[in-house]
Parts: sequence; structure tokens; C-alpha cells
Amino acid sequence: MYALSEKNVNKGTFLWLIIGLFVANAFWGASAVAIKEAYVQLTTIEIVFLRFAIATPILIAATVLWKGTGSLKVNIKDIPQLVLISIIGISLGFFLQVLSLDFTTATNFTLIFNLSTFFILFFSAVMLGEKLTGNKILGAVVAFIGLAIIVLNGRFELSANLLGDGIALASAAAWGLYSVLGKRMNERYSTLTVLVYVFLFGSLELLPFYLMSPQTSPISFTGLTWVSLGFLTICCSIISFLVYNYGLEKLSASTVAVFIYVMPLSGVFLAILILGEPLTVFTILGAALIIFGMYQAERKEPDKYGVKKTELTIPQKP
Repeated sequence: MYALSEKNVNKGTFLWLIIGLFVANAFWGASAVAIKEAYVQLTTIEIVFLRFAIATPILIAATVLWKGTGSLKVNIKDIPQLVLISIIGISLGFFLQVLSLDFTTATNFTLIFNLSTFFILFFSAVMLGEKLTGNKILGAVVAFIGLAIIVLNGRFELSANLLGDGIALASAAAWGLYSVLGKRMNERYSTLTVLVYVFLFGSLELLPFYLMSPQTSPISFTGLTWVSLGFLTICCSIISFLVYNYGLEKLSASTVAVFIYVMPLSGVFLAILILGEPLTVFTILGAALIIFGMYQAERKEPDKYGVKKTELTIPQKP
């Protein structure tokens, strides 16, 4: 009568998925450092296009070698939805992120984009029928407060820009919608198959913008530029998207959503370790709240009889 992805995931697999989601979002958080280094030579569109253009053939080759050519077959009726997912998650999603930073501050963008957690919670409830528990909502709110403390670093002041902040909010909504639509598609095809088409279509959508912009010859790339692109391609595009989408396939979208807060957390600590930025009491307090919020979100709630629930459930049609 009741089912959700977690029901068929054993404890060992669940633990590895949690670790994987933590690492994937940590990679995404670290991408800010890699992008900063790549900016020395490359433009935004070059960085975004090249990371997916390089990742796509690697992903196709890995899929064929591991799963065989048959794994690339999809129903032609699903192509429009795969194109839509690629637009929302890759081309339009990244474009909105970059565009928003032209009009608003990095502080505003970081705070607003991480509202994507709440968009995922909302979309998963409306579109997938997932049950939102009090612990998940409370955990997401506590983690967001921790994020705000880290980002604001005691200043507690924001410079409002309706256009830039609105675009940042749209990018957060786009990521929330990508996550929910991606979960639906991952229930029809393997994670590898879905990502092959999402990356392929995303690269094709970005190609015209890349060709119309000034291009840096790969021959002139420095070693640091290649390392940055390699990290963005392998760790942030292939590994992180694979783990994130596999998590969406096996777990509820609302469970996966909470791990988004690892992104800014890892970015801050890597900036401290690599770029020499100071470690403040606000960073420590904020990190503690993020970790507690994530723990709170995954706690099982007792039912009215005092028995802890072991899984999230949604009613199915009889």
C-alpha cells in the first residue's frame, strides 16, 4: 500500500548514498575555487561549455563500456522531457546563475540560491506526492540559518537588488525543478543514461553562445587552467551529477535536498585552507547549525503511538 525509494534501500547502501551526496555537494562547493582559477584565462561561457562538452564524450564512453550500447536507447517520446531537463538544469540553470551575479552581490546570490532546498521540498510534495515531515522542514530552516550566519559573517546587512535577486531566485527554482523532473526520469532509465542525454543536449544548447563569444586557444592553457577544468569536468560534472541523480533515483527528493547546504560549507572551508581566508566564530557557529540541521532533517519521527517510523511513505492508488 505504501512505497517510496527508501523502502528498497538497505542500511549499507543508504549510508554510502549519504556519504556520496555529502562528497558530491562538497565538490560543487569547491567548484568556486576552481572557477576562480580558471577565470584567469577563460570567460564564463568558456568554463561552463567546456566542462560539459568535455564531460559528455567521457560519460558516453563510460556508459557504453559499462552498460553496453543498448543502455543509450530511450523512448522517443521521452526526448522532449530530456531536452527540458537539460535546459532547466544545465543551459538555462547555469545561465541564470551567472547572469544574477552581474546584478546582485555574491552574498545575496549564495543565500537566495540555497533556497533551492525549499523549492525541492515544495516541488517533491506537489509533483511527486512525497510526505514532508516536521523534522525535514525544521532541519532545512536550521541549516539555512547556519548558512546565513556564515555568509553574512556578523554583518547582517544585505544590498537588495530586485532584478539580480529575482534572477537568483529563478535559478534556485530551476535547480529545484531539475531535481524533481530528474527523479521522475531516473525512475524510467538508469542514472548514466539520463545524464548522457542531459549533458549532450545541454552542451548543444550552450554551443551557439560559446561560438559567438571570444575563445581562448587550448594550446595557450596553463597547467592550472587544465587542472581547474579537469576538476570541474570529472569531479563537479561527471561524479557529482552521477551521485546526485543516483541519490534522486534511490531516495526521496526531499532527503537529497538537505545536502545542498554542504555546497557553501565546503566552499567556505576550502577558501580558508587554500585561499587563506580567515576562520571566524560565525563560520564555526554557522557550520555547527548546518550540520545539526542536516542531522535533524534525517531523524525519524515517532508516530502518535511513540514508535519511530523507519521510512517515508506516500499512499499509492489501490
